[in-house]
Amino acid sequence: MNPRLAGAMIRRGRLERGWSQEGLCRGLCSVSWLSKIESGAAEADGELLGALLGRLGLSPEAGEGEAQLIERAYEAFFGLDTGAGRECLAALEEALPELERGPLAVDAQLLRSALADRDFSGDWPEDVLSGRQRALLLMLRGRFAEAWRVSGEALALFLAGDADFFRGNYTAAMGELNAAFGAAAEQGRVRVMLLSRLVMGNCCSNSGQYEAMEGHYAVAERIALALGDASALRSIRYNRASTAIELGRAREGYGYFSTLEEPGAMELHKLAAACELLGLTDEALSALDRVPGAPPPDSEEERELLGEMCAVMRYRLEHPEYLGCAEYGERLLSLFSELRRRLPPGYAGFHLRRVLEWLRANRQYKRALEILSDFPGHYS
Repeated sequence: MNPRLAGAMIRRGRLERGWSQEGLCRGLCSVSWLSKIESGAAEADGELLGALLGRLGLSPEAGEGEAQLIERAYEAFFGLDTGAGRECLAALEEALPELERGPLAVDAQLLRSALADRDFSGDWPEDVLSGRQRALLLMLRGRFAEAWRVSGEALALFLAGDADFFRGNYTAAMGELNAAFGAAAEQGRVRVMLLSRLVMGNCCSNSGQYEAMEGHYAVAERIALALGDASALRSIRYNRASTAIELGRAREGYGYFSTLEEPGAMELHKLAAACELLGLTDEALSALDRVPGAPPPDSEEERELLGEMCAVMRYRLEHPEYLGCAEYGERLLSLFSELRRRLPPGYAGFHLRRVLEWLRANRQYKRALEILSDFPGHYS
């Protein structure tokens, strides 16, 4: 057992029980020696360590089944295997009281947070953790570059790239995601390979690089097909068709969204956008009418903003003179501002052409140029 982690466990257990160092070590060792053990400055022999942990109701040994569960959970997390992750999370929840009594306590707590996608509230010092434990803690704290240096896990690079993508730092994201794809290929992390290529495609999509986007999505699609990952396939095809609409290739987007058997709310919004560009006003309005009864988006921000996205489009469809309407301009610019503030840049980018259209029609050229400078690769 890692001596620094053992010392941290002893100190943590002692403080949780409100015991003094003198009370814990009486008859076993001196207070000064216990202090060194707790700080990691000294390593207790096996007999003393067992005695100290025993008084605290803790154990220096882990059961074989517990160790196997922890290994499966690490593999599920680092491999982005959501199905195995759900199973491991349920098993961790059930076994947590026992796990927290032994040397796998920190692993169990870290993995429980990671697999449940929630903040880690533990207070384990980083310097007592093993490389794998520390890497997982760094990932949970958003310190992905450090996690990569500690562990060499492809997932750390992917998360760094994904974070830069969400911030709109596409150049940095592309470098990190390309490196993540290569590392994942070496490590056999197929799902990390898939998502790295998918997000690389998203970066190109948001930058208006249609051909480069197609290349990355084609690789991601082949991997998703091999894995039978229907969710990834739908995401790839949604993004491809949505980008086509954004770049004025409405017929391509319409060809995808109009054929979906059970479209979600965001897919219906994109269908309406394609119909609008193609002059199919009645079909666009029909698609918007179906949005409230369709499966809603996953994220709360998307759900909250989708209604106004549809309302602004409906205004255009029902008011042919919309470019001269102050109310339309106010609602469009307000929506655009909220999309930029609350969602990744691609969401606002989809509405950029309409924003530029209104600003130019109302002779706000300076503002149009200022906005356009924030969206490299977009031209209208």
